[in-house]
Amino acid sequence: MNKDTRILIIGAGCFGTSTAYHLSQRGYTSIRVLDRYPPPSCEAAATDISKIIRSDYNEPLYARLGLESIEAWRSWPMFNGLYHVPGWILSAANLSIPFVEGSIETCKKLGVQGLERLTPEQIRSRFPVVKGLLDGWNVNVYNPTAGWVAAGQALECMTTVAQQQGVEYISGEKGYVRKLVLHDSSLECKGVICADGTRHDADLVIIATGAWTPSLIDLQGQLTAKGHGVAHIQLTPAETKHYGAMPILDNLELGYFFPPQEDGVFKLAQSQFITNVQTDTNSAIRTSIPHTFVQSPTDGLPLEIEATMRRNLRRVFPELADRPFCYTRLCWDADTADRHFLVTRHPAHKQLFLATGGSAHGFKFLPVVGRYVADLLEGKLDAETAGKWQWRPDQNFETKNLAHMDPELELSDLTGWKGRQVREGKYSSKL
Repeated sequence: MNKDTRILIIGAGCFGTSTAYHLSQRGYTSIRVLDRYPPPSCEAAATDISKIIRSDYNEPLYARLGLESIEAWRSWPMFNGLYHVPGWILSAANLSIPFVEGSIETCKKLGVQGLERLTPEQIRSRFPVVKGLLDGWNVNVYNPTAGWVAAGQALECMTTVAQQQGVEYISGEKGYVRKLVLHDSSLECKGVICADGTRHDADLVIIATGAWTPSLIDLQGQLTAKGHGVAHIQLTPAETKHYGAMPILDNLELGYFFPPQEDGVFKLAQSQFITNVQTDTNSAIRTSIPHTFVQSPTDGLPLEIEATMRRNLRRVFPELADRPFCYTRLCWDADTADRHFLVTRHPAHKQLFLATGGSAHGFKFLPVVGRYVADLLEGKLDAETAGKWQWRPDQNFETKNLAHMDPELELSDLTGWKGRQVREGKYSSKL
């Protein structure tokens, strides 16, 4: 691949931005990133106040990538001040126990120090801020090397460096990709057409559109867009100090909780995922399509999701269980059945590549994942990784050792979300 190859990256989230950065680091001089929104893209799963950074995986590939990423979070100047290490407790109630047990063994083999199994009683003793019964926190491991990063800021920092190195970002209708340009006979991808009719030609196209990927191009069922509920509670300064010493607490079946930000924002989330099966009006593909509060600002969390989040909160911090949520979001990502990424060449369309499938665990690899995508483009990706990330629509897949094994909920089966912000007087039109 020549250094002046015209490279087009669709999507300015974790995979797209990391790829643009690493390609620019390797001297490629014609890189253009397209996204509907200016960076950091407000719809990207990566654009958040915090994301967990850890190496706890039962799959050695991601455990190694986690350790590689942690070193980058610690040492790269662009991330200075964004990375925090309060430790975390990884837990499971039932279905995710094999994942947690496998993660412990993998971490030990890779030399991760300080892992401790803790009972609910030991968690409350070690961290007195936890007052709940922790019912359902049946298997728990504390990892003092895990932490969190200010995710949206990190994405913005990497974007800035990429732009300084010559990467061009285009947003708005001119960057909102609606169609691939395919050669009539060879089906080679020659570029894209955006919402306003603008055509961007390229020698090589990379689709890094996360949860929007399966509605843009037919992936034969390899990706499913899934969202999960996220909420913030505004704490007082005294409360912020009180909860500041807590670790991240993450039960893979019951939800997770972050230490508060400096401004007193306490973040929590629901672990069970939501799908939204629709027919895309542009591609005519029927699949799960993200429904976000950016696109639909009058909508809010389904009542069932909020109720579950409050029950989970009561298990850990009962004194916060009835506090109002000052912000809510459905955070969407693209899941594969085996949770491996989809980073591969498209088998039918020459010069078209995919860099997606974050499966709700991709952000922590922001510093390094683009390096592996660049290796793929240059034909240097190691065989083991390429095999796990390959095109695999007919894979006969069965396993019980994954995180998030609960069946998904369908948005249309849930109640109270449509128009909720209006009904509760939380939406004000800017007209």
